[in-house]
Amino acid sequence: MKKKLLIFPFACIAMISLAQTPGQTLRGKVTDADTGEPLSGTSISLLKSAHPTGANSSESGSYFIEKLPVGRYQVQASHLGYETLTIAEVLVEAGRETVLNIQLRERTDSLQTVVVKAVGTRSGNTIGLHTLSIEEQFRFPATNFDPARLATAYPGVAGENDGTNIISVRGNSPNALQWRLEGVEIVNPNHTANAGTFGDRPSGAAGGVNILSAQLLGTSTMYTGAFPAQYGNSLGGIMDMYLRKGNDQHHELIAQAGFIGIEAAAEGPLRGGSSAVGSGQPGAASRQNPSFLINYRYSFTGLLTAMGVDFGDEETAFQDVAFNVAMPTLKAGQFTLFGLGGKSYNRYLSPTDSATIDKERFNIDFESLMGALGMTHVLPLGKNSVLRTVAIGSALEHDRTADFVETGERWEDDHLRQQKLSFSSIFSHKINARHRVRAGVEAAYNDDTYRSLFKNNFAYFNNGGNATGWLVQPFFEFHFNLSKKFEIVAGVHASIITTLRKEVLPEPRLSINYSLGRGNLVLAYGRLSQYLPVQVLTSSYATKYTSVPRAHHLTLGYQIALKNSMVFKAEVYDYGIFNVPVYEVGGTAISSINFTDFSRSYLGSVQPNDVIRLTNSGEARSYGLDVSLQKYLTDHSFFLLAGSLYRSEYENPSLGLHRNGWLRTRYDGGHTLNLTSGREFVKQKNGKTILKGYSIRAAWLGGFRETPIDLTASKAVGYTVFQQQFAFTEKLDDYFRVDLRIYRKWNKAGRNTMLSLDIQNLGGRKNAQYHYYDSVQDKVFLKQQLGLIPILTWRGEF
Repeated sequence: MKKKLLIFPFACIAMISLAQTPGQTLRGKVTDADTGEPLSGTSISLLKSAHPTGANSSESGSYFIEKLPVGRYQVQASHLGYETLTIAEVLVEAGRETVLNIQLRERTDSLQTVVVKAVGTRSGNTIGLHTLSIEEQFRFPATNFDPARLATAYPGVAGENDGTNIISVRGNSPNALQWRLEGVEIVNPNHTANAGTFGDRPSGAAGGVNILSAQLLGTSTMYTGAFPAQYGNSLGGIMDMYLRKGNDQHHELIAQAGFIGIEAAAEGPLRGGSSAVGSGQPGAASRQNPSFLINYRYSFTGLLTAMGVDFGDEETAFQDVAFNVAMPTLKAGQFTLFGLGGKSYNRYLSPTDSATIDKERFNIDFESLMGALGMTHVLPLGKNSVLRTVAIGSALEHDRTADFVETGERWEDDHLRQQKLSFSSIFSHKINARHRVRAGVEAAYNDDTYRSLFKNNFAYFNNGGNATGWLVQPFFEFHFNLSKKFEIVAGVHASIITTLRKEVLPEPRLSINYSLGRGNLVLAYGRLSQYLPVQVLTSSYATKYTSVPRAHHLTLGYQIALKNSMVFKAEVYDYGIFNVPVYEVGGTAISSINFTDFSRSYLGSVQPNDVIRLTNSGEARSYGLDVSLQKYLTDHSFFLLAGSLYRSEYENPSLGLHRNGWLRTRYDGGHTLNLTSGREFVKQKNGKTILKGYSIRAAWLGGFRETPIDLTASKAVGYTVFQQQFAFTEKLDDYFRVDLRIYRKWNKAGRNTMLSLDIQNLGGRKNAQYHYYDSVQDKVFLKQQLGLIPILTWRGEF
């Protein structure tokens, strides 16, 4: 592919002479974490701040602090009979209000204090999760403002490809990751889902860019294991994203331009409120107005292509739009209406009729559409109960073709369509400070279609079909405190499946939490299952006897809050997976536990008349240790040191091969080690508050594993064929990468702007991705990952 130098996108920053020190409003609402009831009289204070102003929440739970100098604050909320909560990383900037809604949990220990870096959903879990704030996505280097990329800085999460958000959680397949929006499962919400995969086919749970822009997102939660009873249908991680609500008092605008894309967001009240930032009064903040938030984004490369810039033989573009409308009522609860839609493509046009490499033999076209529309309803039922209901319809469609240049004949044709109608209703009731219950159900109707046509040097292969059915997941969970130190959460989740075969799978969950002063020790167990990948579900090899894979999760974790806003965490886990779908062909077995995409190469040199059996004979396991030490951003500096030691293995006991026993999986890297650190500097100049900062991240990951290539078989069929009898016996070189982010923010009354430069892979090291057979050069080559990539971004908030 011809490589060309891109021109950096620059934006002009207006210079304003008004000499005024910028100030801003910090406001929000304080509620009971279990019932959503407003808490009046809560004391809101700013720790280690020269600003003496605090606030008390009103009868509606609202608080309001005006004319707060821009900067970073530690906000503490205390209420009689409730835990004292400190939010360590609160950024107040000119140009837009900081809305900080706080949830407090009634305490059983009079000394209980909780320190968190950001507010979000309060599940009560302390292990098996990472809280991913939007502010971190803008502060950590080379995240591309994507929660999945941000998650790779934490223990237990390993990225597979520099150019995508494909992640493996604790050694599990990336396809085991589940994406959720507003607490309900949706289809894969990523552009260019084929990016970075071996066969250029779409992955089940990743892509090049998240369709949801960071302008719309609130705090996300990444679950790595020990899931609460509410969650199911995942064996290897859950990414639970929540949308933030638009400002219901003032109209605000956000504009951003950079290598990722050009985007604009608007938000504000649908009625009432004020269009002038800072013109409201404390009483106005108590009124809840209907509000809107909308964002549109167009990829930078797509914009340049539309302007006539020639990128050579390959084009990639995407665009997306998303919105969230909040509609509070006096007596009927709170409603939101939200939606998102994205379109992306990448096209490769062979530059020559005489190919010099294998890829040049084809013209390749990939197009993708994804959309979702949903509604939430939160209804208080008395002072101690609340009912939260969510309904979402989501769908995607991927089409990929590869045409042979010499003849114009179509050699590859893949079509994937997924439609999901999801409904969730959860009832929460607080009996008293020591006991509470949660119960609910999530139901999803799935309609999946998959078709794959593939040609090699002598034959065509055609596979696929359609599958429909329900996945219904009721759950019940009971929290009770045996004493001030012991808390037990016991629950049960069930998966009721009607696709292929009817199955009812009970899945018990249990966690025991023992308080140790500033720390706590948690033991958690859960049984899990996961819906079959659509490529397996609709395969002609699947039968009414094909079942879903299942797992046992066992985790022991310790967490302690240290001085100077530091938190130490350590978790030991052991996951056992069974009932894994396995393809048996030609005396070998290929476990689906190792799939990212579903390239034909995984099935080896299959002949048209070969018999392929799909069984549930496979097993897998992963076990390891995750450790992290994190200092939140206080006193102008932060760091996160995160590491993992783990083993990921599988076996196919149904075949009596000479390599019986546990084998390494594709994702058995053995270790991860990440250090992310940064510092900020603040000064006043000409009526502006200028914030400068940097962050740097160094990553060292054990190389993933791969299967040796069968050169003779590859020559015969014209594409890569693996020696499956020696599956994943070879290891790629270890992965090293250093990322750097430098940023500067100008805060002036009524606006703030930021200019940032991210340098991904500062050292330019091209890490190994995989080996493949090139039929034109008749050789095996190493596919390398990306080199140094600079990403310049301008952002303005008004």
